[in-house]
Amino acid sequence: MANILVVGDGAIGLLYSHFLSAEHTITLATRSRNSQTKYTYQAGFEKKAIKVNIVTNEIPNKLIKTPFDTIIFAVKAYQLVDAFNQFIPYMANTCNVVLSHNGMSDLSSLQSQLKTEQGLYFLTTRLAGFKNSPTNVIHTGLGESVLGSCNQQATKQKEAVSKQLTAIPELYFSEQIELLRFKKLLINIAINPLSALYNVKNGALRTPYFSGKILNLLNEACNVANALGVKVILSEALQQAYLVMAETQDNYSSMQQDMVHNRQTEIEAMCGFISEQGKLLAIKTPCNDELLYKVLNS
Repeated sequence: MANILVVGDGAIGLLYSHFLSAEHTITLATRSRNSQTKYTYQAGFEKKAIKVNIVTNEIPNKLIKTPFDTIIFAVKAYQLVDAFNQFIPYMANTCNVVLSHNGMSDLSSLQSQLKTEQGLYFLTTRLAGFKNSPTNVIHTGLGESVLGSCNQQATKQKEAVSKQLTAIPELYFSEQIELLRFKKLLINIAINPLSALYNVKNGALRTPYFSGKILNLLNEACNVANALGVKVILSEALQQAYLVMAETQDNYSSMQQDMVHNRQTEIEAMCGFISEQGKLLAIKTPCNDELLYKVLNS
């Protein structure tokens, strides 16, 4: 039984907490100011308590007694650095650090702060869920979760960490996590900005009105990926994006929810990443540039 911290009480953080609590001691770091908050997991009409200890982001040092074996950062891309810096004092010397967010982020600043025996991983997931209240997550769909190593130490202990996290449904390890991160980015770019700007569910993006926009967005992103040495194929990216739209047709994207609730979005880690890399590589990305501007100014 491991001592695991999940940072972030969004839908994915709560789903991870629920599944992992069956085998491990889970602490959940939340933005709530109430350390007595009770979280619940709902599948269909059945609702269960999520068995976690709660620490708030404001006073973690008063409640954390022992270092964590594993810390999963299930936060927004723009929240990652601050969250990492806040909880690095509570990492065991051999802590497994697992990042799980949409979009792309620069991991070099995090890697430079880790000790030699601390492994850094990235976890992509197609688990689907949404919060219908601040404390309840409704699980709406299964899907594979893929763990990959981001430093040499993580590669050395991949089997042990994969086994530790095996309670997460359909989890497997991949040696090609950078490719998988990019494939997830392409899906995010196809769905999140348009669903947010047009205020529609994911399934609505399958209509002909959006087809040209999605094609152009992904064509630009694939050009950037291939220039960076990550081999992706446009036809496959389109097929995967439309498959996810179909599988989540009744869901609202995370970016749509962020805009509806006047929260900061992850657009800079999605279209913003493609726009920035395009400038560095002298590749034109007008469609991604346009959506970046529109979302930032909405």
